[in-house]
Amino acid sequence: MVSLILLIFGFLLLALPSQAVNMDSNQYRIQFGTIGTGGGKMEDTDDNTYTLTSTLGQAAAKEFQSNGFIVKAGFQYIYSRTPFTFSLSSSKMDFGTLIPNTPATLPLTLSVSFGGAGQYVVTARADGPLTRPTGAEIIPFTICNGGVDTCTISSAKNWTSTSAYGFGYSMSGEDIPTDFLSSNYYRPFASLIALETPQIVMSSINVTDSISPTPNPSYTPAPQLTGVERDSIHESIMTMKVNTSAVQPAGTYTSVIRFLATPSF
Repeated sequence: MVSLILLIFGFLLLALPSQAVNMDSNQYRIQFGTIGTGGGKMEDTDDNTYTLTSTLGQAAAKEFQSNGFIVKAGFQYIYSRTPFTFSLSSSKMDFGTLIPNTPATLPLTLSVSFGGAGQYVVTARADGPLTRPTGAEIIPFTICNGGVDTCTISSAKNWTSTSAYGFGYSMSGEDIPTDFLSSNYYRPFASLIALETPQIVMSSINVTDSISPTPNPSYTPAPQLTGVERDSIHESIMTMKVNTSAVQPAGTYTSVIRFLATPSF
């Protein structure tokens, strides 16, 4: 019996306090830029006849348009932002009873909704190899077919031989590393107990929605206050694989795979 526990971690991005300042570059100059000091949403607690949003400290809270740009200033436009999210299709992978020299595979879907993020990266690392509770026996990480097809934590290689044993994963879908050339290409997981660096399994450096044509992008009205999520979801499939020999001791083997999704702007 082989099973895995999958964990998701994320970063909370915090902004440091800002103040008004002149800003310029080769393409623009902003004089006495103003940063709103607060804002909020208030509702009528008596009979729900109104909803009021407010912006504090913003010199001009409204939408501005000109040739080539749109500026939405004020708390009211925060509702147009889509949260960054990351999810797995399952939190546990159970391979059941393994048959020697018969590889077993299971798919896991990774979904990223990047929202307002301009780029993101998802990494994965195992706490260690598949291990029995006693810690005396393990199913080691795969080296794939071996020889010229020896894979590493950062380089996928062919794993087709039924006499090549171990535990590893393959990737397919969107934003995956380029070394996964086909469904037969696998890597071993990076290992925490070996102090190995978590490896990228999904990433993109440009996931911002296109605003072409320029310099006059088409105007889209702001969504309602409830927010309208845009179609900004990328998915990949991680296929985990286990293959054991006839001399592998029977028992229940487990490990924990930890995923970390980090957006940036």
